[in-house]
Amino acid sequence: MHKLLPRAAAFLDATTAAPLLLSSPHIPALHLAGPHLAARPSTNPSRLHTPPWLRCDGARRGLCSVEAARRRDDEGGERQRVGAVPEKRQRGRSDAPIGSGELLAIPGVGPRNLRKLVDKGFDGVAQLKQLYRDKFFGKSNEKMVEFLQNSVGIIHKNHAESITLFIKESVDEELKGTDTSKLSKNKRLTFCVEGNISVGKTTFLQRIANETIELRDLVEIVPEPIAKWQDVGPEHFNILDAFYAEPQRYAYTFQNYVFVTRVMQEKESASGIKPLRLMERSVFSDRMVFVRAVHEANWMNEMEISIYDSWFDPVVSSLPGLIPDGFIYLRASPDTCHKRMMVRKRSEEYGVTLDYLRGLHEKHESWLLPSKGGGSGVLSISQLPSHMQGSLPADIRDQVFYLEGDHMHSSIQKVPALVLDCEHDIDFNKDIEAKRQYARQVAEFFEFVKKKKESPTAETDDGDKSINKQIMLPNKGGLWVPGNSPLPESVLKSLDFRRTMSSFLST
Repeated sequence: MHKLLPRAAAFLDATTAAPLLLSSPHIPALHLAGPHLAARPSTNPSRLHTPPWLRCDGARRGLCSVEAARRRDDEGGERQRVGAVPEKRQRGRSDAPIGSGELLAIPGVGPRNLRKLVDKGFDGVAQLKQLYRDKFFGKSNEKMVEFLQNSVGIIHKNHAESITLFIKESVDEELKGTDTSKLSKNKRLTFCVEGNISVGKTTFLQRIANETIELRDLVEIVPEPIAKWQDVGPEHFNILDAFYAEPQRYAYTFQNYVFVTRVMQEKESASGIKPLRLMERSVFSDRMVFVRAVHEANWMNEMEISIYDSWFDPVVSSLPGLIPDGFIYLRASPDTCHKRMMVRKRSEEYGVTLDYLRGLHEKHESWLLPSKGGGSGVLSISQLPSHMQGSLPADIRDQVFYLEGDHMHSSIQKVPALVLDCEHDIDFNKDIEAKRQYARQVAEFFEFVKKKKESPTAETDDGDKSINKQIMLPNKGGLWVPGNSPLPESVLKSLDFRRTMSSFLST
């Protein structure tokens, strides 16, 4: 026991004297690691030996080591000698992308969620705001929360809710003082993209509308709700497959459900703020093309089509959002469509025949292309009147028509349609100019329809159906009204003139 006391006293004296030793130029510097003192090498590090019980791997987390500390000091000194910048490490943040600091300011965005957002293309707050404006503005917050969880991969719901609330409040603040309902109703247009099966609607929407400078900031794309047709209810029924497998059994059921999903889709996309909404097909192509086709094939009987029509007209009349401002008809031959269908190999379309595609093609043609016959039961489109043709760009002057016909639904009479030739197979990865040409034509058609909507008093045809009914005074007495029908003088004498005029102008 007594023999240990001098050693303990010597240790304490050495500890007390540590500051003096560290500052002395004649004694090697000491490095303090925990409660122990270890000599720091100066010119000959081999003279100093670290006890075996202090040696450990300096890279292992949680171990305190004099040897590791000495190595770090040596490496740091070497970097300083060669002018290298010391490496800085941040635990858990080493993979954070540069320039994404603003996303980290959003509640609910940590390093992991930041990486997920960046991987999905959201490099900043602006992209998240644009996503909210395009898809979730005016809807339940739960919709964006579901998107962040299912599509982005944010695991915790409370994180997704925090991000959604932050973005919603930011957009609401930017739109404060703006009448968004008026913006949507008066300035936002809807075009329905029509065409035969496999004509190229998906390619048009994704490669042309979504990737070109002319359209990508102009349009919101609403694809056909095929996924809903392939997964119905808790039992996950595929009603599209059932229809193709047994059309005579499921034609009416399928067409009913198609209409319902289009109504749901219109409601879900109605609150977007981009100037143009492009919807893949419409309830009108359902009725004018596909319902007609299944009825003529005897897959829908007279009772079923009567029931379909009995609710179709009143529902469409009560939902003006279903009525587009214009149609875009993608036109190709049935043979071309059949070849493309064979290439894409959608499982449900295995039994679709070339004859069936030919029937659909004829119905699209009779609905969306001009016909000079115009007889009873023949749908036609009138050419634009001369005064309207002058406002159309040369690129689309011969491709725009007004829908017209006795069997056309009254709500789309005189709605303009743009016809685009899609007969040739084009590789849009290589032929960029062809891709941009299609985009320019759609953009020009949008500007034409927009101007037409902004000037509702402009005449839309050559006949007496124009909005501005003008009273014409002939050279020889009497009063004439539109339709060249004279107004008897006895009427003028017996009735108040203003009241008479108002009755004629309101008809």
